[in-house]
Amino acid sequence: LALLGWSLDDKTEVMSTGELKQAFSLERVSKSGAMFDTQKLEWMNGHYIREMAPEDLADALLDHWRAFPDTGVDPLPERDLVVRIVPLVRERLKTLRGAAPLVGFFFRDGVEYEAAELVQRKMDEASTKQALSGAHDALAALDSFDEDSIEAALRELAGELDLKVGQLLGSIRVATTGLKVAPPLFGTLEILGRQRSLDAIGEAANRLPPLP
Repeated sequence: LALLGWSLDDKTEVMSTGELKQAFSLERVSKSGAMFDTQKLEWMNGHYIREMAPEDLADALLDHWRAFPDTGVDPLPERDLVVRIVPLVRERLKTLRGAAPLVGFFFRDGVEYEAAELVQRKMDEASTKQALSGAHDALAALDSFDEDSIEAALRELAGELDLKVGQLLGSIRVATTGLKVAPPLFGTLEILGRQRSLDAIGEAANRLPPLP
């Protein structure tokens, strides 16, 4: 709030409480009317969120979800799971409330979407079903279900199917998260785990008509 009528200079916008106490002076308080900038507040809030350790941000999110059950995160997930998820979304957050729409699928059994959402630009139902079936088999065959292995397998599959990587990942993203915009997919699949990922991708493939 001090920045509404006071500034250190024309470029410093983020300061610690200690720095603000040391630098503040009444001589630099502006006499003109101050305007409350909501966008700048959200930007600054996002800055502090990005500075938080995963464990601290996980605790803050759990406290927020506990205090505001209307966010839809109920029952509350295990803390260890939230700590793993935080690095996937921390850079995108401006407020704590913005987390639930991005990560809620992690805590639900099954996701909701229309089958048509699986079909990416310049694809059809047949090529989408082939892509999902291929992804299921490629991921099932991995020795280690980690982010790097998942990425390598899916990029190779996209090349084999003559698809852009974004097309393949778009279909898998909808299948596993129910979202068109979601946390980074390779890390998401690792956290979801092999069986849950395979079940979701297999179910998505089955929603599409049989291949000729």
